[in-house]
Amino acid sequence: MKAKKFYRGTLLFFIQLLIVSPSFSQLKSILYDFEGLDIGETDLPEGDYQGFDMQKNVSLNPLGESQMLGDRVLKLDINWNVGKAQFGKGISKFIELDASADYINFYFYNPLTNDTSSKIDIAISEDDDKNNVWEDANDDKWKRSITIIRSASWQLISLPLSSFLDNNTGGNGVFDAAFTNPGGKIFNVDFNFYKTFPAETNSTTYMDMICFSEGTLPTGNDILDYPSRNPTDKALLGAVYNFPDITPAIIEGLFPANPVKKLKYINSFIKFSEDETNIANKLPGNEVSEFLQRGYTPILTWEAMFSHLSRLDAAQPRLINFMKGEFDSYIDAFGDKLRSYDDTIIIRFMHEFEGDWYPWSLVENDQDPNLYISVFRKVVDRIRARGASKVKWMWCVNGPSYSPVTAYNWIVGAYPGDAYVDIVACENFNSPVPGVPNWRSFRAGLAEPYYYLTKYFPKKPMFICESGCRERYSSEDPSSQSKAQWIEEMDKEVQSNFSKVRALIFFGLKKAHDYRLESSIEGLNSIETNIWNDDYYFETPSALPLTANITSPGNNGTYIAGSTIIIKASVLGGIGAIQKVEFFADTTKLVEDLTPPYSYTSNNFFHGNYAITAKATDSWGATVTSLPVNINIDSY
Repeated sequence: MKAKKFYRGTLLFFIQLLIVSPSFSQLKSILYDFEGLDIGETDLPEGDYQGFDMQKNVSLNPLGESQMLGDRVLKLDINWNVGKAQFGKGISKFIELDASADYINFYFYNPLTNDTSSKIDIAISEDDDKNNVWEDANDDKWKRSITIIRSASWQLISLPLSSFLDNNTGGNGVFDAAFTNPGGKIFNVDFNFYKTFPAETNSTTYMDMICFSEGTLPTGNDILDYPSRNPTDKALLGAVYNFPDITPAIIEGLFPANPVKKLKYINSFIKFSEDETNIANKLPGNEVSEFLQRGYTPILTWEAMFSHLSRLDAAQPRLINFMKGEFDSYIDAFGDKLRSYDDTIIIRFMHEFEGDWYPWSLVENDQDPNLYISVFRKVVDRIRARGASKVKWMWCVNGPSYSPVTAYNWIVGAYPGDAYVDIVACENFNSPVPGVPNWRSFRAGLAEPYYYLTKYFPKKPMFICESGCRERYSSEDPSSQSKAQWIEEMDKEVQSNFSKVRALIFFGLKKAHDYRLESSIEGLNSIETNIWNDDYYFETPSALPLTANITSPGNNGTYIAGSTIIIKASVLGGIGAIQKVEFFADTTKLVEDLTPPYSYTSNNFFHGNYAITAKATDSWGATVTSLPVNINIDSY
């Protein structure tokens, strides 16, 4: 028999649960949280199974809705005919687990109406030989036995992976599930229930929030409360701008007018070519300057492909084409255009690279994350060499799923480096695939990418660069979680479990599903109530009021017709940058100045008296007009 290896030497566990207070704790990966599923549903999404004496179904929380558990939980009915019952999930994916630091967690309710405590074996199997097939002779299975007493309330069970014992003779005897060598996939996590004594009658128990975490699962003051956030945390709002019916004004126009409630980020898409050619020639347009002048920060999603070809057409650019220098002149021209803008532009380049739907995806480029890194760095270097010093670079992953499910597709392995990335980002959608009715909670979708991005790149601000939820199909149970409720959940999660998110950008388009903010009155009202009316999603307005004053010429000055008069204005306060200052003589607009110092010089004043004013507009659209300064023009 092979020697068994353990990260920590813990050999005897009976009823007592080993609970440790780690120095760091963070949600890592959710197996099930059951939110949004139909009451009574038995066919759970993504690989569930049951066996022996058990029947499972989704149930309303018998103790009422709570923050961490919501209103849906898993109900387990056991009839004890053969003395064993099983519930589990087939995962078959990579999760970067560290057995010396990570925990498996779940909430459990064993009502006082049951006869006795629940005796459970928890088993985790992994793929040691990396052949994607469970084999007892070649793969490890780890087990932990626990007993959960009856209680009138929910219990949070947090078990260190180091306390699991190797339960079979196969495998390498090391708990090493990971993307990185020598690790492999997690196959299954299952819960095996055993009859405690012969006379035990039927029992009903409940489970929820089955997940992995680094350290114990973070919670609030109570185990059912959300974890707290830093009082200075904020996640500024943005929207995707791609089609004529989606503009900042339209998005903002959906909500009550408020001069301090404006989007911060506008995410738009630009391809290498959009003119039916295979020539990279598309450059940013005037809309970027317009966004900047109006106080928005543009995000340009720069897609290395030609619009008239299918995404994976053989003629689409591949990463090797960049390394051969085929796009150098185009990249330089792009950099020259970026240099012309007078404020910050964010470039989201080669996003969703861990998917299999873009020509720059790892799977389409020799499965080589280092090639992806080299291209990313080359493009950044060339843009910087053109003097585009105000550009920030965003590295954006797809989010909760990666395809194909292979070790080389771990997002962390394709990170271009701190010197080349200013912002890390991911996306989070509910049911992005047409025709798939399964519902995914906001929390379940964001947990893994959020963990990797904030754990491995803690110095970088993290954005949710696209987020959206579909409406319910008419065929679905109307009592299930709605889009409006999903948005309400999103708000609470962003401010608790995911409080390091610094931007929340809505994908407000109708594509595979209707992700528009106004797709339903209920959904729009939820955004207004939970997001738009919360200062958490907006920059703190300036404490100084917007003021404008004419500083030159002096009041009641007299000048000869045709002489040169210099009009100057001082503008203070307001929100963000000043968008423009307009100068008026009486009601006639003379000129507008977009940059300080604000002034107007003219020798075209004719005989008469004039009231000179300056009207200032800040980046949020607020305006103020100065007190008039009177000048008299003599004809001789």
